[in-house]
Amino acid sequence: MDHKDFRILGLAGSLRRASFHRGILRAAHEVAPEWMGCESFDLAQIPYFNQDLEDEGNPDPVKELREKIRTYEAVLIATPEYDYAIPGVLTAALDWALRSRHDPTPFRHKPVGIVGASPGGGGTARGQMVLRQILLHPPAYVMPEPQMLIPFSRQKFDAETGDLVDEETRKRLRRFLSALAEWTGRLEEPMKAHQRKAREGRSATAATAVAFRSS
Repeated sequence: MDHKDFRILGLAGSLRRASFHRGILRAAHEVAPEWMGCESFDLAQIPYFNQDLEDEGNPDPVKELREKIRTYEAVLIATPEYDYAIPGVLTAALDWALRSRHDPTPFRHKPVGIVGASPGGGGTARGQMVLRQILLHPPAYVMPEPQMLIPFSRQKFDAETGDLVDEETRKRLRRFLSALAEWTGRLEEPMKAHQRKAREGRSATAATAVAFRSS
């Protein structure tokens, strides 16, 4: 694939100032190849999903989030594991982003990479499994491998800043980002074929409708 201006949108499922998962996204920006850009979107501005709000039109931060997911080449989700699942802040964002009421969900056929860190040895494996299941709905195309599980996080991040300081993990993250770009490239041609088929199907349906009205 053409790597020129490859853009990844980063979403951190944590609001804490010194969050390790915000630190992962900062590190992604720092270690990404020169042809790749990584921008983070702050989920703190996303409200809990409320259909009363949706009835009035999506809130501006929700519109911005959906548009960025739609226009960026891939999404990188950095999530902690809460209670064998994912945090409420990420759930709220997905509640809005996965809706297709006003327009199709921007996560449909979107390449996604998932990364997470934990103080124990699991590295958010269970939380990532839950997130993968949620993203089957659009469906998004979550990269199956390599997986990016970061265990024993207190040894790899600066507790005061949340910065990822472990050099080996930073190298792993760079390889993971390159793999996400390759995963996106592998989906590019099948997606173009799918879109062509969908357009042809709509054209054929429209032509049939015109012929039926003319008969």
